[in-house]
Amino acid sequence: MKQNSFVFDIVLTILTLGFWNIWVQYRQMKDINKILGIKTYSFFLVFLFTILTFGIYFWYHEYKLTKELHRVNGMYEMELVEIFIPLLTFFGLWFLVDSYQQDLLNTKIANDSASMKKDF
Repeated sequence: MKQNSFVFDIVLTILTLGFWNIWVQYRQMKDINKILGIKTYSFFLVFLFTILTFGIYFWYHEYKLTKELHRVNGMYEMELVEIFIPLLTFFGLWFLVDSYQQDLLNTKIANDSASMKKDF
């Protein structure tokens, strides 16, 4: 896994009128599944349930993914942030949520890389 630039993701999301974010979602789900070691997140199911619920499921998905990223980074006292994630998504600021999630993924990847180098 490699760290990804959330600034690059925001710029491309804006330039492609939001379509780049589909790739960002897929990449983030793939990365968190790799970190967890099990396939907890399915892009297809999130996409399907988001369509079937007219977007409501996506609010839950963003909350759940953020909560999981906090947990794997040892950030257990972030409930207030987790509460605001669905609200930001509801108000169309999902690209900010995804940027925050990418930062959490980058932190986990960097910490894992540092600990692997330290072990050798």
